[in-house]
Amino acid sequence: MKESKPITKDPVCGMPVDEATAVHTRRDGKTFYFCSDNCLQKFISGPAGSKPKGKSGGCCG
Repeated sequence: MKESKPITKDPVCGMPVDEATAVHTRRDGKTFYFCSDNCLQKFISGPAGSKPKGKSGGCCG
């Protein structure tokens, strides 16, 4: 029987990511997981607590 891996959603682009292998950062005591370094950098450079407004094309590179 396979063990299920925790999957979460990238807060920048909405892609599903595996918590065990995803790049991540902590903000306000919470861990955020990302599909790519590009999404991580967009999150870090954005204002704290901001939420993305819809999908932005080509964010995951």
